[in-house]
Amino acid sequence: MRSFLPLTLVALVLVACGEPKPAEAPAGPAATSSKPADPAAPKGDDKDAKKAAALETLTQDESTKGQCDPEHQAALEKLRAELDAQVPTKAGEDGKPLALKPIFNRIVALGSNARSIEITLQGSLTQAHVMAYSAKDVSIDVLVGKAAASTMRSPLQRTALPKLAIELPKLGGAVELQSDSRLVELEKGQPIAVKMTGQGCALVVGYMKP
Repeated sequence: MRSFLPLTLVALVLVACGEPKPAEAPAGPAATSSKPADPAAPKGDDKDAKKAAALETLTQDESTKGQCDPEHQAALEKLRAELDAQVPTKAGEDGKPLALKPIFNRIVALGSNARSIEITLQGSLTQAHVMAYSAKDVSIDVLVGKAAASTMRSPLQRTALPKLAIELPKLGGAVELQSDSRLVELEKGQPIAVKMTGQGCALVVGYMKP
């Protein structure tokens, strides 16, 4: 004779066991509102490297040809105008205006062979600030005859403008400038020569006390 479990006991067993829950799917990455990076866009280091390479090509070409790229020339002309506007307003260490006035300016294409420009001053015994600016390299000496007039740098070399840079769109925007300068004491009518070397086009300017 067969024995049967009571129906109530079978029902309890089924309720206790139940059906297994399906495994939960792993949580996906959190949603973000930012767009994925463009793999074709240059990274910061790549962008700087490309800009440096473009500047090297530009200035090497200027040195070889002995003439300035038109865009570079225009940027240096703008820099000259800014210097002529700002330098006369500068004050000395005593806080008094230096009242410097422009005496010359040139934009020249420099290379490894030194270039010189000659200037004869019209004022009396005076102090002159001679400063040169370039997107690449620049070095100057101020000579009286064949001797260096001074080895002292002008205190205005890096403070003449709030930001020493020029805009070159073909290179991707602003380019910080290299610079050199001399602060010299000169006599009335004394001819001087500004001797320059570097790479590519540079602006050289002179200011003196009246």
